Parts: sequence; C-alpha cells; structure tokens
Amino acid sequence: MKVRVFIGILFLLLQVGSIAYARFIPERFFCWAPYDQHTKFQVFVSIEGKTLSSEETEARYKYKMKGWEQRSIHNIFSLISQYERTYGRHDNAQVKMIYSTNGHEEKEWRFKHE
Repeated sequence: MKVRVFIGILFLLLQVGSIAYARFIPERFFCWAPYDQHTKFQVFVSIEGKTLSSEETEARYKYKMKGWEQRSIHNIFSLISQYERTYGRHDNAQVKMIYSTNGHEEKEWRFKHE
C-alpha cells in the first residue's frame, strides 16, 4: 500500500512541477491558462530578393502567417526558427514578423541566421 501512495504523491508532484515550469517559459505549451495572450501578427519572407506571397509563406511553414494567435507568439517564433534551421537553412530567407500582443505597441521580430 505504501508504494501506491508514494507513486500517487510522486505523480501529483510531477504534475505540479510541470505546470509551474510551463508558466515561466515563453512557449507556455502546457499551462493551465495557455490562452492568456492574444497577438495580431503578420509574417513577411523574402528569398533572393523575391517577397513571398501570403499563400507561399503559409505553404512554407504550414501554418497561418497573418491574423490572430491566441497562444504565446513564441510558438510561431519557434515554428519559423525550426523550419529555417532545418529545411530552409540553404534558402537564406529573410523573415520579419510585425506583431502586437494584447493591443500593446507593435514590435518587430526577425529570424537571425546562425
């Protein structure tokens, strides 16, 4: 019986620890309240001087690249960064995102090639 209690307590502690950790990282994938930010954004991509259309940009990243994001905007930063460091690493794409979270001042994010 003590082993079951120990496993139960350990399980609950791991859950609480995971939730606490998730609240302090930018992506916030596993939070209890993941939809506490609403961000209006648009992504612009240029490859070899050619600016991609909205449709081409969405096809490139397989995600919407304009509109509202209810999760943390860091999720889209991560999606773009992962693509550019893997599949698109030889394209030398110039990626810029204009975004505003919760109605605050617009900000600009650019993917930086390493």
